[in-house]
Amino acid sequence: MGMSASQARYLCLTARKSNLEFEIQQTTQAKMLLAQQLDDEALLWSNGMNIQHLYYSPDGTGSATEDLQRLSYQLVTRSKEDGGLGMQVKDSYGRIVVSELPDPMPEDKTVKDYAVEPYCGQADYFENNLKSGNWTIQKLTAEGWKDESIEGSTFIYQGVDSGDYEIANAEYDAKVDSLQRKDKQFDMRIQQLSTEQQAIENEMDSVKKVIDKNIEETFQTFG
Repeated sequence: MGMSASQARYLCLTARKSNLEFEIQQTTQAKMLLAQQLDDEALLWSNGMNIQHLYYSPDGTGSATEDLQRLSYQLVTRSKEDGGLGMQVKDSYGRIVVSELPDPMPEDKTVKDYAVEPYCGQADYFENNLKSGNWTIQKLTAEGWKDESIEGSTFIYQGVDSGDYEIANAEYDAKVDSLQRKDKQFDMRIQQLSTEQQAIENEMDSVKKVIDKNIEETFQTFG
């Protein structure tokens, strides 16, 4: 290989080596981002495992494996004769929460005594308002209506829903499996690039020796 050809080959190898180093750097960065995604998925899974819902339990206890009834506006406000708890729900302004105004209006009440909430019958909406303190459950006692705290209630159980648990597990397993496959692909690609980089470095050493030999012979010719 002549001097010009050797130098051209060496420049091509140098450019290729730089491209490989850049691709290795980019792939390594992508692998690091993937590791962060795995951490994020683990956090989401942990949060999914700790989604606490409110359930009706006669003794205030339960578990994720039990088929407990979700605490609902209907259950709380329905009369005891109809299978409910015979209680009422009030908002933070002291108004009785209803899905629509009563008709006829009770003699001792006016429109201002009510807070019309069309979505109060939705379990999540009802639960979120109770947890946030926007609404309060009240039970009728000999002294009148008294607040029933969620934490101190004898019939409310806070726990993880078995359905949420299974969904969170399934989603986590599927996402982690996908991310781990990508991680292995990145490892294989980095290994391929590193192998090619080593081969190029070896060839560069060989070409460099040829160039050095050509220079040495040239000087000897004109020396």
